[in-house]
Amino acid sequence: MSRKAFTLIELLVVIAIIAILAAILFPVFSQARLSARNTQDLSNIKQLGLAAAMYAQDYDETWVPTGSEWDARCTPQISPLRCDGTPHRGWGLLLMPYVKNAEMFRSPMLERVGNFINECAPASGTQMTNTYSMNYLLSRDGTYPFGDYARTPSGFELTTPARLAEIVQPANTVAILLSNSVPPRGASWGCNYVTLEGSDFINKIRYRALYKDGSNIAFADGHAMFFVSSELDSAGKGYPRCNNGPSHTCYIWPERGIWMVPNYPNDTLGYRVGLIRHSCAQ
Repeated sequence: MSRKAFTLIELLVVIAIIAILAAILFPVFSQARLSARNTQDLSNIKQLGLAAAMYAQDYDETWVPTGSEWDARCTPQISPLRCDGTPHRGWGLLLMPYVKNAEMFRSPMLERVGNFINECAPASGTQMTNTYSMNYLLSRDGTYPFGDYARTPSGFELTTPARLAEIVQPANTVAILLSNSVPPRGASWGCNYVTLEGSDFINKIRYRALYKDGSNIAFADGHAMFFVSSELDSAGKGYPRCNNGPSHTCYIWPERGIWMVPNYPNDTLGYRVGLIRHSCAQ
């Protein structure tokens, strides 16, 4: 009895069809996985925003302080104490009693183990327990006394966390974003700001755009949303001349209804309004 087998040409055709289907479906699966992670990230950041609002209600309507250590010699991964000998007290640690789940401080969009170099090399290989960033113009507490983190361009001292009454439009004022200190961007200095004990902060709208040119943002009123803007991506995607860095700076973007300055629109505190294009993006 004769048996009919596949010819070589038939096998090659089948393999080619499978390869074509795989090429079509793999990106779809990848996008679906990324979409799911982004949904989880949105849930995380909303919970953190609500926790910050609850903290403010419990502490005389005062926003949670930054409380992070800027000296890489005393990061939480290296030292049990800050360089001044006091315990670490980053905003993530202060919000933990309200969140009650440490995993919510770690975005599924970002790596969990730090690959640090240079002065941060001793922290390489350690777990990053908080990969979100607080608006420093809300949590301002003198933690980082440099440049316009010490005082605003108009001279306002950034030494005391904001009172809720100062936040003119909470629904437009950014509270929490994805951290910019996570490697690879923060490889040589980011170890200071990727733990619950020492958490990240920033005074401008800047995030890691890892999904459709955007990122999730929590606002001071407790709501969160997905915000799209390739210009504010800390990795500068779409602007190769910026060497994987940001292409624009933005403190206040009234056209998009989003800003870092809690006093706006009553007062800009001296910060420029609108997108500020870097020379590399010209």
